[in-house]
Amino acid sequence: MKDYFEQTVEKTMRLIAIDSVQSAPCPSSPFGEGVAKCLDFVCETAKEMGMSVNNEKGYYCTCDIGEGETFGILGHIDVVPYDDDWSANPLGEIRDNTIFGRGILDDKGPMMCCLHAVGQLLEEGYRPNCKIRFIFGGNEESGWQCIEHYNQTDIMPARGFSPDGDFPVINCEKGLVGYEIFIDAPSRLISLNGGSRVNIVMAKCSCEIDGVLGESKNKDIKIQIKDGRTYVTAYGKPAHASTPDKGDNAFWKLLEYLSDELGGEYTILRDMLCHNDGSGANVKLSDEKSGALTFNVGVADTNTKSGKLRLLIDIRHPVTYTKEEILERLKKSLNTQDARVRNFHDPLYLEKDNPLVQKLLAAYNGITGENLSPITIGGGTYARALKCGVAFGPLFPGMESTIHQKDERVSIEDFRKMYEIYYHAIKKLLFT
Repeated sequence: MKDYFEQTVEKTMRLIAIDSVQSAPCPSSPFGEGVAKCLDFVCETAKEMGMSVNNEKGYYCTCDIGEGETFGILGHIDVVPYDDDWSANPLGEIRDNTIFGRGILDDKGPMMCCLHAVGQLLEEGYRPNCKIRFIFGGNEESGWQCIEHYNQTDIMPARGFSPDGDFPVINCEKGLVGYEIFIDAPSRLISLNGGSRVNIVMAKCSCEIDGVLGESKNKDIKIQIKDGRTYVTAYGKPAHASTPDKGDNAFWKLLEYLSDELGGEYTILRDMLCHNDGSGANVKLSDEKSGALTFNVGVADTNTKSGKLRLLIDIRHPVTYTKEEILERLKKSLNTQDARVRNFHDPLYLEKDNPLVQKLLAAYNGITGENLSPITIGGGTYARALKCGVAFGPLFPGMESTIHQKDERVSIEDFRKMYEIYYHAIKKLLFT
């Protein structure tokens, strides 16, 4: 597989080199020029393999091969923002047998592995036993409007997988609620700003306070006094909102400092919001199938017109609870009527003995020599869009996840193993 793997790496690097953070709409895409260029590149690559393609107004593109019942492989080419503190080029760099770049794991790299695995099988003379449809979405990281548009314009495959999670195979994804609330700004707060995406643990949060406050013993808190005002900046560590315990929320640190200095309303906010398990908001819940709820304040800012403090909260809840149950608890505990659901996704759950789960699991265990079982995650993948769908890779058990973090990366060895797993899984499932 050497030649095709090398081609996969080369094409993936070209795709990563296109900055596809969602930006202002353009004539060819509602999600910005970078997304449009990525979708065009994917279509050109699939055409070279003999697939039929359709770029649906920059929302998504499909790449098809074969006939019969449709099996979907769903992923996305948009990425979360990146900072300037990377040690490597966020738009792609190979160094020390490691591939760096935003999207190499989430989700450009895995989707290109799957696409080229199909291309290799076709070149080797195998023929699909069904219609294989790749769906490349344009804004998975920012709201799933691409999937909403797909459902309005086409028929979603009943079965499939998304290479946008973990190995060996994910048969259970927690429910997802994106919640926005507006509360009265605490006294003496002039302004506050932190976070860029609700699904990322806040790495930096700053505020301006009327009056002079004291120094902080926390090295991650920086204080500046000017003209009778105190400017505070807290630094944390980003992580995916589905695993907030792997990060260090800067918003928490800021509230802890302000609580120590000013008490009152700041202490109430700290106690209510600074818990990964949602205990302060009365949503500490868990079940045997999917584990515990997670709670992340990903964006916080002040609205100058309303004088309110705006908070965007990411909640991943156990599969046996409903969105309505979560919202009812939040309304009571957060004590505000000025709130709305920005987005939500119902949980995903397939039994472990489901044939799709078992076949993908067999492919993974067959290549790795392991004997693992399906797992549960808090992340939300495109697998939820399918009636019978799972997430399948790319993260290996025990592998450090740099998804949504600086220096997103994967070793060449792991990328090759990833490619081999997708090749054998797709061959076993979809080819004769």
